[in-house]
Amino acid sequence: DPEAVNAFGDAAKQAGKASPEGEGNWAKSTFQDLVQYNDGFKTNLIGTPRQIAERIVELKSVGVDLVLSAFLHFQEEVAYFGEHVLPLVRELEAAALRKPVAETA
Repeated sequence: DPEAVNAFGDAAKQAGKASPEGEGNWAKSTFQDLVQYNDGFKTNLIGTPRQIAERIVELKSVGVDLVLSAFLHFQEEVAYFGEHVLPLVRELEAAALRKPVAETA
């Protein structure tokens, strides 16, 4: 999603201006760097809280049991993640458990 990559790159560069060196980690990353090296996108955990929660549940369904994440504004974003994303993950997992398993003929 080029729009998401560009938005992430812009946000990273803006956030980096507040860092001690005035650049931040991804200030010099090009669009190609962000995509090729997956600077923040490998797990595809970008989007709305629901989109991120759905992706986490998808990852879990294929055997992933640990996701390492990084946040530009750690304290605020970890709190937001805990308040808005994790409850949706739990909700989606609970809903999946309530669904009847399709019978095989």
